Amino acid sequence: MGRFRRTMDTAKASWAVLQHDRELAVLPILGALASLAVVLGIGLPIWLSTDGIDDGGSSGSEPMLWIGGIIILFAVTVITVFFNAAVVSGARERFSGGDPTISSAIKGAFSRLHVIVPWAILALTVGMIIRAIQSSDNMVARILGSLLNMAWGVLTFLVVPILVVEQTGPFRSLSRSGELLRHTWGENLIAQVGFGIIGLVAAIPGIIIIAIGASAGSAGAVIGVTIGFAWIALVSVVISTLTAIFQMALYLYATTGQVPMGFENSGISDTFHERSQGPLMRGFGGGGLGGGGFGGGRF
Repeated sequence: MGRFRRTMDTAKASWAVLQHDRELAVLPILGALASLAVVLGIGLPIWLSTDGIDDGGSSGSEPMLWIGGIIILFAVTVITVFFNAAVVSGARERFSGGDPTISSAIKGAFSRLHVIVPWAILALTVGMIIRAIQSSDNMVARILGSLLNMAWGVLTFLVVPILVVEQTGPFRSLSRSGELLRHTWGENLIAQVGFGIIGLVAAIPGIIIIAIGASAGSAGAVIGVTIGFAWIALVSVVISTLTAIFQMALYLYATTGQVPMGFENSGISDTFHERSQGPLMRGFGGGGLGGGGFGGGRF
């Protein structure tokens, strides 16, 4: 209960940061719109062209569909990581005493594009392997896939802050996240569960609106579904932003031992024992919460 309470306190502190910088919540929306544009811009022409070919029963368009699908998945993954990095970069700017804007956050992520793209490739590859295991007809394989998916989420929880601050390549970032996991696994896991629960509870009104609309006839269904899904989408955006802010706060405290600005009363300083001080500083590069000058995108 103590860890969960600290996570809730940290969620409140993340919300306070978001209240100061509400524009950070715009970034996930931009990411969703960019992903939609990619799906429509690439997927729709391919679907229309292959639909015409397949009218005669030909399977010759299958390679085009596979290639198009992979391109779309890669582009959407890059966009997702990019805008997550933008939120994290904006949070870092706030914790350093700055005043982040949409422009500054995007510029911060763009300057890390050389490490974001390689990480997106690795994340997409691992994700496809896990999804293939989860889609198996074997029950044991599906359970294993679910466990692997959970483990991957925990292991990579601090990768994006590492990409933003340390600017290391995908394998070094993954290793570094695993290194930090040994000291933050409790907060890491409970945070993900805690934010998930918060999101689920906050989404209940939207679910209720959809259910009421669906039982009110065709016109009511359209209105109810529209409002309900809009509410759920808003909750998703807020939770995504709060999670990114929390990730940056957790990373900064884990690597510097300094409580990030705005988290002084969140209890975050109680989440680590003295054993976390020292080895976590290795490779950070100094400079405190606002430090820069980290190495290039090494693999």
